[in-house]
Amino acid sequence: MKTWTLSRFLYLAAGLFFVLIAANDRVWFMIPFGLYFMAMAIFKFGCAAGACQVPEKREEE
Repeated sequence: MKTWTLSRFLYLAAGLFFVLIAANDRVWFMIPFGLYFMAMAIFKFGCAAGACQVPEKREEE
């Protein structure tokens, strides 16, 4: 749990929310979206891994 950041917890919560709401309302096409967000948090890929930032352009001397 040391590598879990706030963004990973938010992605997990959002994914769980999407899955539960979709199942409750029987909107089955929304479940893959929720599972995608949960997978991002659990397996640490995408933005949950910190890969969403644009690298800074350094000036060469």
